[in-house]
Amino acid sequence: MEDQRNYREYIEGEFEVLDERDASSYYEDPIGRRPIEIDTRKPYITYVMIGLIGGVWLIISLLALCFSGFRMGRFFVSAYNVLLLLSGAKVNELVSQGQYWRLFTAMFLHVNIIHLFFNAYAIRVYGPIVEQLFGKLKFVLIYLISGLTGSIFSYLFSSGWAVGASGAIFGLMGALLYFRQQRQDIFNRVFGSSLIAIIVINLIYGFVSPGIDNWGHIGGLVGGYLMGNAVGLYKDNRLDRKNIIYYSIIALIFIVGIIIGKIIR
Repeated sequence: MEDQRNYREYIEGEFEVLDERDASSYYEDPIGRRPIEIDTRKPYITYVMIGLIGGVWLIISLLALCFSGFRMGRFFVSAYNVLLLLSGAKVNELVSQGQYWRLFTAMFLHVNIIHLFFNAYAIRVYGPIVEQLFGKLKFVLIYLISGLTGSIFSYLFSSGWAVGASGAIFGLMGALLYFRQQRQDIFNRVFGSSLIAIIVINLIYGFVSPGIDNWGHIGGLVGGYLMGNAVGLYKDNRLDRKNIIYYSIIALIFIVGIIIGKIIR
């Protein structure tokens, strides 16, 4: 129901403002437009992703607790940070030395439980929508490739360590921008201008606030939009020149990003 909106605005672990709506209005079509096909199965892939990041955080936290001698405070934080490094945080110097797997693993790591909680909440808000619109396999591709493009942008333009699922989360929003391109009528009824406002506000906030890997957000947004164009919506399984062009652009981002990143480090 379009007029029954439950807005929850909060600054999440990496400063993303979230917007949650009643799911019953997501796919209503205006008169005269063809209905869209969606994946009506439960969005269990979304919950798998939440379970993965939650499980990784729990394992690292338990190990940090053991290594710190069950002492909290700075002892626990120090042990946790060391484990983040060993587990695959994005560290530019290590990536440039050939540890490219860190570009992937970083998206499953989180600084603390607050960071984890709000990223998990963001996935819970946007994940089911994208999973229904694109289907399960395409959802996985969008999520993972967006996380990787976020890591690539962070590797190129941010000097600090980076962890977190925010690149993938921005990728989900980027995929929704592709949906807007395909069915602006439905997009406007569901989101209006709020989703675009959320993206713009978060990016501006990221640039003016210290300690935020905003390039990871931008990379994820770009990756999600490109992947939306590459894979298409649910049941859209065509592979034409347009799809191949977008796949090629994504591959070029990875190749050029790794080459340039190695040169500038």
